[in-house]
Amino acid sequence: MKGRFRLKSELQLEADAVIIGSGAGGASVADVLTAAGLYVIMLEEGGPVPSSSASPVASEAFAAAWRGGGLTAAIGRPPIAYAEGRCVGGGTEINSAIAQRADSDLLDQWRKLYKIENFTPDELSQYYHRAETTVNASLTPGPLGRPTDILRLGGEALGWKVSELKRGQRGCKGANRCSFICPNGAKQSMTVTLLLKSMDRGMRLFARTRVDKILIEKGRATAVVAQSRDAGGQSVHVRVKAGLVFVCAGAIHTPALLRRCGLRKRIGDTLRIHPTIRATALFDEPVDAHQSRLPLTAVTEFMPEQRIGGSVFTPAVFGLSLAEDWTNRGELMQAWRFCSSYYGMIRPRGVGSVRPLPGIDEPLVSFKLAPEDWIALGQVLTRLGRVMFAAGARKVFPSISGHEGWTSPDEVDEFWNKPLPKKATNLMTIHLFSTCPPGEHRDACAVDSYGRVRGVENLFVADGSLIPEAPGVNPQMTIMALAFRVAEAALSHSAQVRARSAARE
Repeated sequence: MKGRFRLKSELQLEADAVIIGSGAGGASVADVLTAAGLYVIMLEEGGPVPSSSASPVASEAFAAAWRGGGLTAAIGRPPIAYAEGRCVGGGTEINSAIAQRADSDLLDQWRKLYKIENFTPDELSQYYHRAETTVNASLTPGPLGRPTDILRLGGEALGWKVSELKRGQRGCKGANRCSFICPNGAKQSMTVTLLLKSMDRGMRLFARTRVDKILIEKGRATAVVAQSRDAGGQSVHVRVKAGLVFVCAGAIHTPALLRRCGLRKRIGDTLRIHPTIRATALFDEPVDAHQSRLPLTAVTEFMPEQRIGGSVFTPAVFGLSLAEDWTNRGELMQAWRFCSSYYGMIRPRGVGSVRPLPGIDEPLVSFKLAPEDWIALGQVLTRLGRVMFAAGARKVFPSISGHEGWTSPDEVDEFWNKPLPKKATNLMTIHLFSTCPPGEHRDACAVDSYGRVRGVENLFVADGSLIPEAPGVNPQMTIMALAFRVAEAALSHSAQVRARSAARE
């Protein structure tokens, strides 16, 4: 990739701006800044994973692009597994590229609750449009495959609203490896869109470079200190001085980094996620989900509070899901061609936190579900079961250890009015937000309405940390929209600061 450098010795660098993180947030900031003519340095903890070298083997793909090889979890009862990208392009390399806007009513609620300036749906529309255009958000042409048909037919049979999903794509070939790094470059991740554009304008991207600290003096961020790995695997010290600093390391590592720098007020205290429960459906006829695109419809009848969708399916990924309860579910592996995986997710009322730990790279992440979240999870699981049987499933296995599975639609209501079993329920999420909520409500907000960290003139947050609460949809378009907005505001703020300084002089 043009603009990437291997480090050979200690580096002292200067730039107009430094960006920490190369995912949806960081790449969007880079696009705005480089288009304005700024010299930008970007630091990314993970390495590059080009399409040409993307592995089809799950264990290898996860090791290359997922933080912790995909083995990360928020502690709680139960622990909730979560996924983060750790590579050039961040989460956009491992997500399903689904492009959705946050609900307009939610945006208005957040604007009022957190006192966020210029945050109406109309004011954000230009940024959403820019994000959608960037990734060519579009419907997928041609047959979508049986897994999509199952979800559509089941939802429609129940009279529920079912929506086809737009994705960031150009010429998708249906390899069904979205979570493994797209092997064709068809998924419009940040590596094939905004990062290339920014590097063509002169941005330098340093991969395998972990930021240790942001130096702050007299209310200004003066430098970023990082450690990189050279070609021989040796650690190399990197120090970047910059006029603007953007932290775009995601909803987990952005608050962890800020707290390591002594910035703690309202930072990392309000983690939100989409708690998600899966189910495996067994059919009489082969589904062959591994040969189809991931399901590109969703049951949207109950959004934004609840949503039902489908997952990427390969034999290896299916085996990993069965490993949650291999004793009771392992035999399903023999019928894997007749199975498909689906999920239900909710907008929770529960809240989590992120705390850095001395001497340890990974922070402590916790999340506590509220009592009403358990009821909502039972309801969305019930609805998921109904959809599967309405589509012709022979048996449905909820992601509850020891559960024998349902054999008829009459059985799926067992959790409608009671919580799921906490010790046996297996939950996960791929969506993380809200650890640095924006706004002028100082008792609730970590940063101002435009992502600037309070008390630091030139330090900004621009990633999923800014989404005030769980949006109930895939977050990439909202992350990009807010990052574009933050970058434009930072440029304007910087110009005003320079003008005031010139006037004083």
